[in-house]
Amino acid sequence: MPSDEGISGKNIVDRPAINRMIEDIKSENVNNVLVFKVDRLTRSTKNLLELVELFDDCDCAFNSLTESIDTESPSGRMFLKIIGIFAEFERENLETRLRLGLERKVKEGYTLASYHISYGYVRENGQKIQTIELTEASIVKEIFLMFVEKNMSLNKIATTLNERKIPTKTKTASWEGGTVKSVLINPTYIGKVRYSIEDVNRYFEADGHHEAIISDEMFYLAQEKIKKSSQVLKTKRPRENSYFCGIIKCGICKNRYTTHNYKTKDSYKTSYRCFTKKSCNGIQCESSDIGHEKVERAFIEYMKNINDITEDKDIEIEQNVSNTEQQLLNSIVDCEKKLRNLQNRKKQVMEQYVQTIIEFDEYRNMIEMLNENYEILEIELQNKKSELSAVSKTPKLLPEDIITNINQNWEYLSNSEKMIFLQRFIKNIIIKVEKEGRTKTTVKVDSVEFH
Repeated sequence: MPSDEGISGKNIVDRPAINRMIEDIKSENVNNVLVFKVDRLTRSTKNLLELVELFDDCDCAFNSLTESIDTESPSGRMFLKIIGIFAEFERENLETRLRLGLERKVKEGYTLASYHISYGYVRENGQKIQTIELTEASIVKEIFLMFVEKNMSLNKIATTLNERKIPTKTKTASWEGGTVKSVLINPTYIGKVRYSIEDVNRYFEADGHHEAIISDEMFYLAQEKIKKSSQVLKTKRPRENSYFCGIIKCGICKNRYTTHNYKTKDSYKTSYRCFTKKSCNGIQCESSDIGHEKVERAFIEYMKNINDITEDKDIEIEQNVSNTEQQLLNSIVDCEKKLRNLQNRKKQVMEQYVQTIIEFDEYRNMIEMLNENYEILEIELQNKKSELSAVSKTPKLLPEDIITNINQNWEYLSNSEKMIFLQRFIKNIIIKVEKEGRTKTTVKVDSVEFH
């Protein structure tokens, strides 16, 4: 009979040789199935019973070299089921131990990545700690700079890297927006290791032993920008000559403005138009198109007169940050308390078993349940600690600092620097457009919302 070498016996669906054997049995080409041990056939009780039923239906004998099994008798069939149950229990126990071992490895600061090591790092056979690959590490730093400081989109960064013929980690695929994003959100670059990336319920991060490539400040600025980008309504992307695009919002319908360039005698001029000017909930939005220069003048004027209303906003910002940190600290303390209680409860259960107050089956079930709860709490604790680290390390700039910067330095900034500044610190600028006569309009900033 053909063998499924190197394939797990936990199910028969993914085992080609077993499936061929089943087809041969159904075709009455097999009279006897001989295995070394029952668990070599399958470790699933359900699959084992289905196979035995198939053997009976097709008049095919079944024998094991190491277990004396007579499937013709009720006791033999019962014995076969018992063996199957223990084989399945052994498999599940092995999976649990393997998972716990991998989790422990990550908690101790070692990455699980081997073939798919993070871009910028290598790990040779026999090494426990990944090391920096200098050429790739320089590209990682450049990606963060292009995204955070040069305000380049993910796709633009990917195009730039492809044009320069920079290879990806696999050397075969080209750079894409998603590939660039996977670099930007990877905490490996600030010295972290990750567990269970595909499962958000079990995912956690821990401090690694490897050397960081990116500073915490740069990394969290990138995370902040990615988060903000996902919350912005899709308009045309802001450019150096239209840096208010996607930030200014209509005072009438509260929707964003997008760019609407128009031609003059000598060149094109940048203007902005309400994104839903054609229809706002079925009603024509009356907001007029406005020129870029008018928006900028209104914005500067508003900032010059905003100092008298910043005190309460500063207090609110500080309170929000403080409240978030306190909530996370309270959650961490609560998790640690629950973990101690679970540890004490496990000791109590052990003592009850030793004193024969409870039977072994009850003891085993209770310990398994307590261990499962303990693992869940440990993961939650790691996640809360990572969140607290992110909150405490994210650079904080109060609105009054932003206003002071704008009032003192705005005229000295290039268009590119203005665009980056607005994208980083300003969330919304609500404007009102008033008509004066048939064609003339005035623009007034009604309010500014900071990130």
